[in-house]
Amino acid sequence: MKIKSAVYIFGATGFMIIMSLLSCSNSHNQTSAPFRNEIDSIAVTWIPDIQEGVFEASVHRNGSRYVLVGETDNPGAKQALTGFLEKKGVIFTDSMKVLPDTTEVKKAWGLVTVSVCNIRAYQSFDAELVSQALMGTPVKILKNEDGWMMIQTPDTYIGWVDNDAVQSMTKGEYDSWKASPRIFYTRKTGDILAEPQGNDVVSDIVAGSVLRVGRDVNGSAGVILPDGRKGFIGKNDAIPFSNMTTSKYLSQENLINTAKSFMGIPYLWGGTSSKGFDCSGFVKTVYYLNGVLLKRDASQQFGHGLRIMRSWYPDSLKPGDLLFFGSAKRGRLHATHVAMYIGNTEFIHASGMVKINSLDSTRQNFSRFRRDSFLGVRRIIGAPSDNGISSLSGNCWYY
Repeated sequence: MKIKSAVYIFGATGFMIIMSLLSCSNSHNQTSAPFRNEIDSIAVTWIPDIQEGVFEASVHRNGSRYVLVGETDNPGAKQALTGFLEKKGVIFTDSMKVLPDTTEVKKAWGLVTVSVCNIRAYQSFDAELVSQALMGTPVKILKNEDGWMMIQTPDTYIGWVDNDAVQSMTKGEYDSWKASPRIFYTRKTGDILAEPQGNDVVSDIVAGSVLRVGRDVNGSAGVILPDGRKGFIGKNDAIPFSNMTTSKYLSQENLINTAKSFMGIPYLWGGTSSKGFDCSGFVKTVYYLNGVLLKRDASQQFGHGLRIMRSWYPDSLKPGDLLFFGSAKRGRLHATHVAMYIGNTEFIHASGMVKINSLDSTRQNFSRFRRDSFLGVRRIIGAPSDNGISSLSGNCWYY
């Protein structure tokens, strides 16, 4: 049995939605889907984490010629595939799209316009929630389809959102936004008001939202939403976006204070906002509010940062270190849960709700389940920047 090389895979711990292409026999498959194994190999090479990329390709015979169909967001992956076919001497018609297809997507950039944008596995409101993006988050628009957009967020995650949640922009408009004065909202939640001392609400807003600076009136800070709406927030509810640097905010104390401010917030699969968190969404948000962008899923986060061995717990750990839990099969570690160490053998995490547990069996908040599934630790503070750890102030999606 074969599966299509290309799939969209999303989820807080790597849940997969796979569109399968079944065949009755290998011989039949070679006729109906030639070069299947080679295409699969190219897909794995160029899109190693298919939660962060699109690659759907197949070759069909049309008489003596072949037709290459499908789509990918990675031009290099397509070039590798066409190069393989040419090297094989295959005569083919190239009908494979590179996303975004400029003939279909006229404005390939956008900004989230709602306080919390729900990102789903496919184009339906009842589809699985795989992640979220906050107001003012820049996104790349890969596809438009029946009132839905396939987008990619700054953590390179891909999913579907309804069109009303994103203000699409040209590259020029997006560059203008990146160069504009902006604010970074710091309160857990709040409202954007139509008038400085009024009661009419323009929108709700959550910590981490990014808005353009408007005109201040009577001690209230004026803001401009991504879709052009205007309103006011409290002067002390935000900081200049240019001040959101790791040198000012990334510290053990700030990470602990931020994490504890979310105590009791309920668990939400796919949640990455103060309205609800899953485990990786929680630590991602805590670090984001202190100037650092992390990968979306626990399995992805486990691959970045300075490695701290499991046996070093707790003596070598520092507050802010990420603890990973999961399973070990055939010597391979698979992380499915993440928490943040806060000192004194304790860690804070989203599990049912945001709460604090310990791996010390003498403590009242000891978790036997977490002790038995403990895999290891990754240190973010002091780790070199890479594609899984970057400062907000130096990220090309924002500047």
